[in-house]
Amino acid sequence: MDNLSEIEFNVDEKYENEKGVFTVVSIDRDEMVIRWENGEEIRTEIDLQRRIVERRQWEEQQLAAAAEAALKPSRKSGGKKAVFAGLAPTDFKKSASGTTWRSRNQLGAAVAQQIDTRLFKFNSWAFGNKPEMHVQDVKHRGRGEAENQAKFFVRVDLQTLYYGFRLARPADKAQAQTEWDGFFEWLNQPENEQALRTIAIETELTVCNLATPATGNLQASAEGWTKDGSGKPASPEALTQYITDIPETGLLDLAFVARIDKDAAVASGTDIAKQIAQLFTRLLALYQAATAR
Repeated sequence: MDNLSEIEFNVDEKYENEKGVFTVVSIDRDEMVIRWENGEEIRTEIDLQRRIVERRQWEEQQLAAAAEAALKPSRKSGGKKAVFAGLAPTDFKKSASGTTWRSRNQLGAAVAQQIDTRLFKFNSWAFGNKPEMHVQDVKHRGRGEAENQAKFFVRVDLQTLYYGFRLARPADKAQAQTEWDGFFEWLNQPENEQALRTIAIETELTVCNLATPATGNLQASAEGWTKDGSGKPASPEALTQYITDIPETGLLDLAFVARIDKDAAVASGTDIAKQIAQLFTRLLALYQAATAR
């Protein structure tokens, strides 16, 4: 996050986080009391709010830079943009350095255009310098802090392509819980859990906590969900139990993940975008549940 101004909080001054504009009421060592414009007050960690404000500032800079770049004609190939031609073996690495597959006119565009929906207008965003991109509705992306938003994702490592749906549960009560609450309420409906489990079986999805891999993975079967190595029989309730077993203050970045090995992904050529988009289409109910409120 280069070129960001250092955030210093002062009493009676106004700042903005994902919930809106707030005023600093008081400061006590590493904590402060803040009040939003609707009168709600909380005590929160200064460092947490500083990170939120700095991230918002960085995202605004990125959006401004992207808008400026979009106005400039390309100097390559007479202004023509390259189209996605498939993943290359060299795309499978631990960073995004030297790769172009995350570009909006590459895999991101190919996937977003093939998601079968009229409810959303999807676009893609590269995720820092990580070999990962996110696909979200444009209006939804602009509503708050992207870190805790529902999103579809695609990422690679040295040997595998991963793609699916992910949503983080905010660990701090000061952060908006709306998307997580909407998703979890949807998941607690038996018919929704069963529909999700059917998709997981047919597409070989794994459920995991990206924030804490040691939490373990869940696999789906006709009988329910089973945690790897637990020794417990499968049950429909195991998925929600997996979530609630993680304390509310614990880190939870819930992901439903499909995998394709490197060779198969490369051999798929441009069809890999269609395969990814088909799964995203099937998982739209999760995205809609999280973003409907």
